[in-house]
Amino acid sequence: MTSGQSPNLREGQPLVSPLSPRANPLFRVHCRCEDWRVSRRVGGLTVATALLSLQLAGCGGGQQANCGVGGVRPHPEIGGQILFTCYPGPGGRLTAPSGGLFLLDVATGQVRALTSDRAWNIWADWSPDGSEVAFESTRDGWSDLYVMDLSNGGRVRRLTNGRGFNEEPSWSPDGVWIVFQSTRDGITAPLGHGRNYKDLYLVRSDGTDLRRLTNLPGYNGDPAWGPGGRIAFGSDRGGNFDIYTMAADSRDQRQLTDFHGTGGFAAYPRWSPDGSRIVFDAESRAWPAASIYSIPAAGGPPSRLTDGFDARPDWSPDGQWVVFLRNWHGHGELFVIRPDGSDVTQLTSDGANKDVPRWRPR
Repeated sequence: MTSGQSPNLREGQPLVSPLSPRANPLFRVHCRCEDWRVSRRVGGLTVATALLSLQLAGCGGGQQANCGVGGVRPHPEIGGQILFTCYPGPGGRLTAPSGGLFLLDVATGQVRALTSDRAWNIWADWSPDGSEVAFESTRDGWSDLYVMDLSNGGRVRRLTNGRGFNEEPSWSPDGVWIVFQSTRDGITAPLGHGRNYKDLYLVRSDGTDLRRLTNLPGYNGDPAWGPGGRIAFGSDRGGNFDIYTMAADSRDQRQLTDFHGTGGFAAYPRWSPDGSRIVFDAESRAWPAASIYSIPAAGGPPSRLTDGFDARPDWSPDGQWVVFLRNWHGHGELFVIRPDGSDVTQLTSDGANKDVPRWRPR
């Protein structure tokens, strides 16, 4: 593959390439009916974690999983709305040719689909005012970024132009910019520990002024823009994956975690609403199952919130809850927990595999 190219990815094709996060050591998805799993590389070994070794039984049959459409158990004591990616199909398997975006009203238990085409619509993030959703999609044949305006009947506009894989958008606090990871300029620095490469880019929310933010060795992705203006991201520049933060102009880069030193990894950071803490998923030799952790944004020792097979955390707008994915009987379901590790509550149980939950801003 030459610089700037990406394969044509229309209906029914998984987003997997040598440069895709679905094929890198941090987040590898094997899209086969008999074996769909998420795995991460720890040292020289690939370890099925997070969601988590999804060995899905009954490949030839099973009940249709509908991503919760039709209603799940209401939780008015929690409230809010959670956006998530879901892979509908019998037993939640990737037998459908796509992932779609869904919105859960936690208080009422009602779930509705936001996308209805057969493209991959994944990795969504809310605008700061909660009116728009940035997401990755193959609807035009490439891995590109789009914005859906929920205040205007779900109208969609395209942000990127088909060069490389453009993934994992995160909005700036003022709603003007979106940071994302991409391979659009090819490999311009040494590969990382897992022989992978990604860098971070910026684009205005109207699709103009696209620019490169970093030019670093290895994989630099999973960006999350914090309320104070700093960007957290995952990088394998020092070996296995750890969490870093930087200013919005890419200066003042600081390593926040050192899970490489524990024989493990740290990934997928998300800021608390007040910017004081960051949650992420990680594992180590001492606790080899992927779990949810919290760490002071200014640095300090991390604390483990959950006890294994959990991933993809995100904060509620009031900072009172953290939503995450848990391997529940072989598929990924939505759970919430208090930031102190108490009151674990299951939100969904329909059997469809879910990913990337995002709490809607209020």
